[in-house]
Amino acid sequence: MKVTICIGSGNPVKVKGVRLAFEQFFTVAEVRSKKVSTTVGDQPIGLHEILEGAMERARGSLDPECDYGVGVEAGFYLLNNEPFDVEVSYIIGKNGLHSYGLSPSFPIPRAVYEAIVEGKYSELEEAVEHLTGVERIGEKQGFIGFLTRGKLERYVLSYTATIMALVKLLNKELYDLT
Repeated sequence: MKVTICIGSGNPVKVKGVRLAFEQFFTVAEVRSKKVSTTVGDQPIGLHEILEGAMERARGSLDPECDYGVGVEAGFYLLNNEPFDVEVSYIIGKNGLHSYGLSPSFPIPRAVYEAIVEGKYSELEEAVEHLTGVERIGEKQGFIGFLTRGKLERYVLSYTATIMALVKLLNKELYDLT
């Protein structure tokens, strides 16, 4: 089945991850990306806020020529009072069916997290650029690439989150979506 995917982001890393995920299950005829603004802040905190950003990006990307609109949002959540970074991928089909999935999470250094929460930096990318000296790192290897010494790049987070979001849509009968 050939599909056209519309992605609510201009970030090439997110676009790559989403495209690769869809290519596991579909023939991708076209990928359209566009910047979509959200009501969540530059650095969403909490799973609810991250999901809201992903949903707004997906809905904002969807147009009549798209089979699927996809939004990917990264942000922080606390687990046992330790900050973690996660990406959420939200997919909505032109038929209105939707699903979302999460990427693997990784711990954020407390000093980086606090600098963002306290307003020294507006988002993780800004803090990590200062830490690493790599401009636009979020559109390259990402912080996870830096932390894993290049063994895992950021697009993999968008890829896995999107695969997880596709699970429900690929198995509609199991989720009573038919």
